[in-house]
Amino acid sequence: MTPARAPFGRLPKWLRTSWLSTQVIAIVGLVMVLDFASNAYVFHEAGAFTLPHAEAEALASGLDSASNTIGTAPEPVRLELARRLSTPQLRLAWQRGAEAPATGLALYGVWRQLLRERPSLGGTDLRLHHAVFDMTGGLRGDLTLRDGTHLQFSARTRSAWPLLVSQLLNLFLPTAAFAPLAGLLVYLSLRPLRELVRATRRIATPRFRVMEERGPDEVRRLIRAFNTMQTRIDELFEANVQTMLAIGHDLRTPLARLQLRLETHALDGPERQAIEADIEEMRDLLASLQTYLEADSPPGTGERVDLAAMAQTQVDQAVDCGRDADYTGPDRLPVLTNAVALRRALANLIDNALTYGGSARVTLGVGKAGIELAVEDSGPGIAEDMLPRVLQPFVRLDAARERNSRGMGLGLTIVERSIRALGGTLILANRREGGLRAAILLPASALARK
Repeated sequence: MTPARAPFGRLPKWLRTSWLSTQVIAIVGLVMVLDFASNAYVFHEAGAFTLPHAEAEALASGLDSASNTIGTAPEPVRLELARRLSTPQLRLAWQRGAEAPATGLALYGVWRQLLRERPSLGGTDLRLHHAVFDMTGGLRGDLTLRDGTHLQFSARTRSAWPLLVSQLLNLFLPTAAFAPLAGLLVYLSLRPLRELVRATRRIATPRFRVMEERGPDEVRRLIRAFNTMQTRIDELFEANVQTMLAIGHDLRTPLARLQLRLETHALDGPERQAIEADIEEMRDLLASLQTYLEADSPPGTGERVDLAAMAQTQVDQAVDCGRDADYTGPDRLPVLTNAVALRRALANLIDNALTYGGSARVTLGVGKAGIELAVEDSGPGIAEDMLPRVLQPFVRLDAARERNSRGMGLGLTIVERSIRALGGTLILANRREGGLRAAILLPASALARK
């Protein structure tokens, strides 16, 4: 059954194949539409704006008187005369050349008011506009005198503040309205990509799941390619695991035959003991290899386990064997986890601490980051340059261990893979006092509810 592709699946194919670019164009288009609508509103308000009757009458009277006085005066004195006739409410300036182009909102309502108050202004080709972002509420305009020269004016009024507010809204409204929408659209478009980034951190781990193909068509193709890649990686890993498990299984048969022949032949003394030790070591190596291969298996359903009791039991067993070990922590700490994997990891860390450090100090606690189970020893620790490598499979710390100690260098690797499969982390660090500290960090979600 093919899953529904809403909301992108209902779009035409040509639109889905370029959805990201289409979305950007749509956002720009919406901003342009709102900008056009706000401009239209501002121009409409400017065209409908009128002055109070007293202000309109005073302005019309002042312009009519100034145009008559300056228009009949000789040209050499007109510039100075315009300065003298200017008042704080009405500034005048005479100009011989062409009128200055309007740079604001045309005030048709005020223009009609002035013509009604002084019809004689109709013959002066009156032009009137509101200056852009003029904080004084200034109205600016131009009159054409009888000889073709121009009288420019600027009138102050307290009634024009709505026009200033409209201009500010026209400037900021498109951005204020569509910035959150654009951010939301980008967030929704990139959400599948963020999930893809999180999925890359789970590659080749039991927690990986095939991602659902959703989002724009470009993102769907990327997710599909990612799922295909991950499937191939999983198949390759599975093939390698099965091959190594098969080899390990097949090697058990000749080992069993060797053991049988050893039992049926009269071979005593040190030679027999050496052969039995070699056979036992080979069995341990095969068991370690199988454990290593199975360490990344999904942990399955978590079971309720008392982690404190588990740690105390491991420490008590070491003490019973005459080893230097102790436990510090709560008497009881129930968690939900895979008991077998966690017990095996803890036993491995304690055994390493006792074998290579001479002691094992086990501490258990709960903090903001989650659960911490640490094992410390008093040995020489691990060289700093070897700490990143020691968790890699088949890595031995020194040549002496390769010659004289059993194992394949898989102990810490098995611990790290097992803890990672449980959703936790293994952290190795050298102690200032000397020795190694191996800490298992489990998420707070592993705590069992009472």
